[in-house]
This record gives sequence, C-alpha cells and structure tokens, in this order.
Amino acid sequence: MNKRFFGFTLAEVLITLGIIGVVAAVSMPILIQNVNERVNSEREANIAFKINQAMEKMRALGLLNASYGTTEAFVDELQNHLKIAKRCDSAHIAECWPTAKVIDTTGKEYDVSDAKTGKDLQFKDRTTPNVGLVLADGAAIILNYDQNAPTFDVGDAISASKDAVGGKFYTTNLTAGLAYVTDVNGRKGPNSQEEGKKNDIRSFNGAKFGTGCAGKMSSGDKCVYQVASAGYVNCADTTSDDYTKYCGPHPSGYTTDYWAGAKKACESMDMKLPEESDLVSLMKNETWEGKPTYVWFWSSTERSDLPQDRARIVLYDGSTSNDTKNASYLVVVCVGK
Repeated sequence: MNKRFFGFTLAEVLITLGIIGVVAAVSMPILIQNVNERVNSEREANIAFKINQAMEKMRALGLLNASYGTTEAFVDELQNHLKIAKRCDSAHIAECWPTAKVIDTTGKEYDVSDAKTGKDLQFKDRTTPNVGLVLADGAAIILNYDQNAPTFDVGDAISASKDAVGGKFYTTNLTAGLAYVTDVNGRKGPNSQEEGKKNDIRSFNGAKFGTGCAGKMSSGDKCVYQVASAGYVNCADTTSDDYTKYCGPHPSGYTTDYWAGAKKACESMDMKLPEESDLVSLMKNETWEGKPTYVWFWSSTERSDLPQDRARIVLYDGSTSNDTKNASYLVVVCVGK
C-alpha cells in the first residue's frame, strides 16, 4: 500500500513564524511597559512606607504634637528617623535630583532648579522653601511640609488607607501635611510626570512639578492675583534692604511709597507688577473671575520725566494716566505663570 506523509511546506512555516513575530512585536512593548509600571509602583510604595515609618516614630516620641514652621525644621527632625544620604536646600534643590530637567504634567520641559517652594509643586498657598533628599537606597525626593498641618499626640489613633499603587497599606493621616515628588528609577527615562501616561516621577499628596496659580486664570492664560492690601515701603529708612531695592530720592519729600509696596507684594509671591503696556492689554483684552471695575491699577512703569516721584497707572478699561508713588487708593494686581 502506498503511504502518504503529511507536513508543512517551507512557505507555511515562514508565514507562521512571521505571524508569531508580528504578535510578539505588538505585545512585547506592552508587556515590558506593564512590568516597568509594576516595578515603579513597588518602588513608590516602598518610599512612602519608609517615610510613614519615620513619622510614626516621631509621633511615638511626641514630636508631632506641634506644627513645624518650615519644611527645613520638619526635615531637621525627620532625618533623625529616616536614613538620608544627601540633603539639599531650595537654592541647590537640583543637586538632589537625578536629572536637571523633567517633563511636567502638561508635557513641557521643566527645570528642576525652579522647584524652590511649595508653589512650585502646585500648592498656591505654600510659600516655604522645599527640601531635596536622597535616601540611603538612592531614591530622590523633593518635599514640602505644610506649616498648618494637623498635630498628633502619642496616644492618637492613626488610621491607614489602602492605596492602589502596589496594593499596599502605606498612606496614613500622619502624612496629611507632607507632599513630595519622587523619581523612582533615577536617570532612566522617561523622567516625566505628564498626565495620562505611565511615568517614573510619582506624586504624593498631590505634589506636581510646575507653578500653581495663586489667583485666577485670565482668558489669555495669565495667572492674575489681586492683592487685598499691599501696604507701602518706608523709604525713610535708608539702611533697609527695601530702601536699596525699591526706593530712591523723592522730590516731593514723602517716604510712604505705595508703588514700591505694590512691587514688593507681587515679588513676594514670585509674581510681578505688570508693565504699563501689559496692564493695558490685560484690562482691554482679558477677563477673569472677580475682575475689578471702575478702579485704577498700579503698573511697574515709572513716569519717564519724574521716575523717582511718579508711576504710570491704568484704568479698568485700559485708559492710562500717572500719579505720585505715595498714592494709597490704587489697586494692585500681580501677574505670573
């Protein structure tokens, strides 16, 4: 009897291998990404767990029964309970971060050295300087402590909540006043915190790179903040830092400089008093919630022929004039990122 042998032709084998290759090419990047995400999440959970343990030790010693006035003061105590390899103040914050630049939540490049205060982690009401840390395991952290954080005594019961990251219990109300960003994989990319993507820069308690708006966003995407009471700079004290920075000889002989007070108030929030042309454009072309009407605003532009005595002012509709720098009736709006 004739025997028949069945098998695959070379073409069929090649086609099958091609299909397997295509499937692998499509699925492997997703698989690798998921593995990396799992590893990053575990690292994030481990960092948070260590910080929570350190703060639990602080509570047990009665060191959380009073608020700390600054992030620096908080870290002074935290480092006694947490293994820290390096510490950086706000002026050298980038020295505790693995890369000079990162991608922020909007997908834009952000210079880490700009992350100086809580405002630069998008907490508009936190103006105290940040602190950078490198933990003993190499984890990089930039943190800010809320000086208005709740206090905890030795006997207070602290509840825990389960966080989705890593599926571990590591978030407690002990850390309600603490917020930080951390890079869980060092120099390895993507060094990003962009929204909607799987990233290696993680946020704790809402900290994110980028400056939060202290006031209202205008229709032109400017951050606008109206100062309730800017006050004045005392230009009689010629030895003060304020005099050196804001004052000068006044032909009229006055010393209560409200124009200088307006500039100082804006700079204290890392914003600026707008120049005349910018302020005119702001009043004519842009709106924001609570925009004042029927009032005059200070600009940062001095009157060219009397620069030490008068400054340019702008009406709510964009009209312009000038007034002496000791005028106390003008409104102050600051603009920023």
